[in-house]
Amino acid sequence: MSSTRTDPTPDRNDASTGKAVTSSHTVEQHNLHEGGEPHPAVIARDISVRGGEGPVYGPLDVTVPGGGLTVLSGRGGGGRTALALTISGRMKPRTGTLEVLGETKPSVIRKRVAIAGVDDIDLLDRDVRIRVILTEHRAWSAPWIMWAPRADRDYYESVCRPVFGERDLPPLDAYVSQISGLDRLLIRIALALRPANGEEVGMLVMDDLEQVHEFDDRLILVTVLSRIAEDIPVVVNAVNRLPDDFLPDHTLIELFTDASHLQPSHAGSDLDRIHRIAKEAEL
Repeated sequence: MSSTRTDPTPDRNDASTGKAVTSSHTVEQHNLHEGGEPHPAVIARDISVRGGEGPVYGPLDVTVPGGGLTVLSGRGGGGRTALALTISGRMKPRTGTLEVLGETKPSVIRKRVAIAGVDDIDLLDRDVRIRVILTEHRAWSAPWIMWAPRADRDYYESVCRPVFGERDLPPLDAYVSQISGLDRLLIRIALALRPANGEEVGMLVMDDLEQVHEFDDRLILVTVLSRIAEDIPVVVNAVNRLPDDFLPDHTLIELFTDASHLQPSHAGSDLDRIHRIAKEAEL
């Protein structure tokens, strides 16, 4: 079963004119929740964020299903990242209401929602060995009165194997700069899903699917996220739609989030033709 619906919320502004942003968006659900849908993981109404230079995103209405993989598709930029930070409890919206996993306080949401792929939060130092990163994680996870031993292979496996699955783990003594961009991001996801505070994670938010530049690696990342989504809701930001034939089970929500970038009324090219070419080359 595959269905598409357009939320009836009217446009607040025409995005093509460069004014703010529209809150109407298209939602596509592909073969999801045939036995009945759980309570939505995210219910956002009229949320927006402003920065020193004006609007960052919004106002937006977004509903994320309570299970499976959800792709928030739209232009790249600070607006998408700010939205990821908002629904993960790391940024408070200026307007509107937000409920995530049944919670409304950002401090509570932050404890329940893991976030990965945001450089300001979880970027790995390229000049550090993986073992050092895991040892620091182990130390932060231990009670302050206890000494944490150096990370070994068993600890590495316990943290990263659930995310890597059958994929080989990089050498424990390798420097971050020596491993692929995909492996770096998988380690970041693994650490996010094992927070030092020991809180149970109820949802994963990942920013910027396209930060993994290699096509094959990006497909592997999507399959990993889809596997994680079998247990908890997963939300990922992406510029491009995912191909339905590769990943049939997901929800697509198309949004215009980058209100900080003005859009010209006339693009100077045949947009219909460009959109057709882009659709044929998705992901």
